[in-house]
Amino acid sequence: MRRCVLLTVVLILTGCPGPGDKMVSRVPTTVTAKGNGICVLSPMKPGEKITAVQIYSDAGDKLIKMLEDEPAYIDNGKCLPLFGYAFHSGRRYSVAYDVEALNRDDSHLITAEFSISSSEQGDMKIGN
Repeated sequence: MRRCVLLTVVLILTGCPGPGDKMVSRVPTTVTAKGNGICVLSPMKPGEKITAVQIYSDAGDKLIKMLEDEPAYIDNGKCLPLFGYAFHSGRRYSVAYDVEALNRDDSHLITAEFSISSSEQGDMKIGN
């Protein structure tokens, strides 16, 4: 009996997702090279707004920006904001945008993972 109680307490305290927990859906997007920069394409719908941005590299660099006071509204197909983050060739990156929808239950994350390399001519190439 004590084992069952202990196991139950451990499972409750570990925060394992259960049937009542809300899982945030993820919407993957495409990343392209645009000139000498990066363009994370927006899959956003009208009325949706970005409330936070997270960018991470495999080298440990990161950018976390909260936009609650000034959310960004980006049209579908346009480039999502990168807030001056410096991307470097030879590294892998992951980006996530918190998107608040008109119906809060439809809020989600826009995500992308990619690598950057340079061609012999010096052109930037985006890989998966």
